[in-house]
Amino acid sequence: MTLEEAVLQILDSFEKGDYFDSHTVINILLANSEYRLAYMKGYSQDSNINQYHAKIATLIRHSKKVEPVGNENAKSFCIYGNLMKNQLWQKS
Repeated sequence: MTLEEAVLQILDSFEKGDYFDSHTVINILLANSEYRLAYMKGYSQDSNINQYHAKIATLIRHSKKVEPVGNENAKSFCIYGNLMKNQLWQKS
């Protein structure tokens, strides 16, 4: 499974109208053994973790399965446990 396939499967698991952010998808990638390998294989040593997570956000944005909602008030915890502003998505 590729990273893009894993992200699309995760997006398909959400119901229409659900709100989520990129860290939700990243956490599912890491928590689910079926997706974890795709996450790890997709990481390149030519980038840092922030760049890699931005790539995942780009996969979400280009999926045609979501609409951006905004990020002024959307905060979630990143994999390091820091509270950060994030793009909020809604499943279309």
